[in-house]
Amino acid sequence: MANKALITALVAGMALTTGAIAGVGTAFAGSHEGRGHGGGHGGGHGRMLEKLDTDKDGSVSKAEYEAKRAADFTVADANKDGNVTQDELKAFHEKKMAERKANREKRMYDHLDANNDGKVTKDEFASAGKFDRMDKNNDGKITADEMHRRGKGPHGGYGGPGGPDDDDDSDTAPSE
Repeated sequence: MANKALITALVAGMALTTGAIAGVGTAFAGSHEGRGHGGGHGGGHGRMLEKLDTDKDGSVSKAEYEAKRAADFTVADANKDGNVTQDELKAFHEKKMAERKANREKRMYDHLDANNDGKVTKDEFASAGKFDRMDKNNDGKITADEMHRRGKGPHGGYGGPGGPDDDDDSDTAPSE
């Protein structure tokens, strides 16, 4: 039984570490503040760096990284027994995914609400697509080539990293 608890803790620790490493590693790939609608992963990396860089020196030390991992483990260990079970880890990740989804939806709404009055009008909704900007050759049509040229990411900037419906998974570290 002790071996099962140890294995569970090790697996949970590896999962937390893997997610945190992915988030930290991509954070240093480049910070593009704001929400670009092109190929960059943009603002998510900057936000991740800000969260991990507790002393605000522009970098994440090993101590800052480990402190965040320890804090995540504490949160994931819902019953506070010093171990993280598969169910606890699942609940932890589901909570983080829900938080990311809520944040993404807020950013999308804020993007649509151009005049920040708390309402999205039909005109604001229609102009959010920025047809004229996408129509590179100004022929009144958007071709697949124009869509692909818009962004540098694998999805041409639409629906992909940095696009309007990006999940911002640059913060795939199990922390927000």
